[in-house]
Amino acid sequence: MCTELFIISQPAIPCKAVRDVKMASKMNPRQWQRLRALVIDLAARFLNTQDRYEHQDPEMVRLFYQAIHATWPEVAAKYPNSWVLVWYLKIYLLKRVYRKRWSDKVARERASSQARQQPSRLRTKSTNRSFRQIDTGASQACVAMRTRRRTTAYDRLASPSGPEIRASPAMYCSSVTLSQNSGSPSSPASAHSHSVVPVQSSRAVFRFLDSMSPSLVKLVPDFRSAGIYDQSHLEDFFTWPEKAQRNFLLKTLTGKINALELGAMLIALNSRRHG
Repeated sequence: MCTELFIISQPAIPCKAVRDVKMASKMNPRQWQRLRALVIDLAARFLNTQDRYEHQDPEMVRLFYQAIHATWPEVAAKYPNSWVLVWYLKIYLLKRVYRKRWSDKVARERASSQARQQPSRLRTKSTNRSFRQIDTGASQACVAMRTRRRTTAYDRLASPSGPEIRASPAMYCSSVTLSQNSGSPSSPASAHSHSVVPVQSSRAVFRFLDSMSPSLVKLVPDFRSAGIYDQSHLEDFFTWPEKAQRNFLLKTLTGKINALELGAMLIALNSRRHG
């Protein structure tokens, strides 16, 4: 009986471009697009996409391949040592590094050009100032006119025609409170302490973040954007090694939590890991 699964050995000459990897893998366009989407998505979650493959954390690389094989096990069975993943990932990360270097170079050249143009702008401003000082009467008239306009605008703001209350755009966001989800009445203090839960997120993620001291329910959107938005994803996250969890938090939540909140998060994860 013929089977569709057959082994594709690694070419003798290393592939140096994405086109070479695609041809050597003998994948159809649909399979290749699936491979590219998986690599790009999981590389953003587990790896530093601004550094080469050789400089990545080995533990995070292991987790990356583990996630790929769990999602698409035929890759590991069809390609020995998953060579198609390794080569494509190396080329993808290298292109990201080159693209970042190019953007940094353009930014430096733009800043240098602006610094060179600064003296000429100062000279132009001083020349215009000298011309303005010649016509003293016109300058005083302009100043008086501007003063009258500011006074009129201030009077309009100070005495509006009537009371007007406008709701903030944030009040119209798609969200519900925890008390509304549970269906039980709650006091205003408890409703205020539990803040707002996005409709698309899971109660498990909210309860986990709210169980910390201080509460970190503000991170529900960040967990959702990182792929942790229901009970199963949260349980998978609890099984990660401590180092992988720390690297994930530092990469995903940089600038969004302080040292105290990071410590509370690590303590909660450690208790879940040993509990």
